[in-house]
Amino acid sequence: MKLDRIRFDGVAWDFSEYFDYIKSVENMLPQPLRDYSIDLNSYALHGTKTLHDARILSAVIEKRYDDKFSNVTASVELNFIDQLFEGVTTLRYVEVSSYIFKEIDLSTNRHADVLVHEFSVVSTNLFRHRIIFDHSGEVEIEFRSFFHAWNKLNS
Repeated sequence: MKLDRIRFDGVAWDFSEYFDYIKSVENMLPQPLRDYSIDLNSYALHGTKTLHDARILSAVIEKRYDDKFSNVTASVELNFIDQLFEGVTTLRYVEVSSYIFKEIDLSTNRHADVLVHEFSVVSTNLFRHRIIFDHSGEVEIEFRSFFHAWNKLNS
C-alpha cells in the first residue's frame, strides 16, 4: 500500500507533507479525529501513545442490521499494545464504508509492528486511515466517525 503524503526514502520517513496536509484539513475533521491526527505523540518513534512499533492485539468488525436485515452499519475496533508494553490504544471507526486487512505469512512472522500510519479526507464527512506494518502488513479503513483511547495496563 502506498501512503498519500508520508514518504520513505529508504532510510527515514518524511512526515512534513503529511503534517502540512493535516493542518490544512483539520477544520474538516470531527473533534476526536482532529485531536488524534494532529497529536505528534501518535506518530513518535518512542513512547506509550505512539502507534509506531505497536502490535495489534485485536480487530473486531461489527455489523448491525435493521429489522429486515437489509441495511447494515459497520464498525471496526482495533486494539494495539504500545511499544513499551505499558498500555493499550483503542481505535474505533464507526459508519465504516470499506476496510482491508492484510498480514503476510503469520506462521513465520509471529507479530507485526506498526511502521507508520496516516489519515486523509476522502470526501465530505468520509475519512481514511492507512496503517503500514513491517512484514508487508497493512490496514485501510474508510469511516465517518472515529474514537480513540489509551489505557494503562494493570501491573
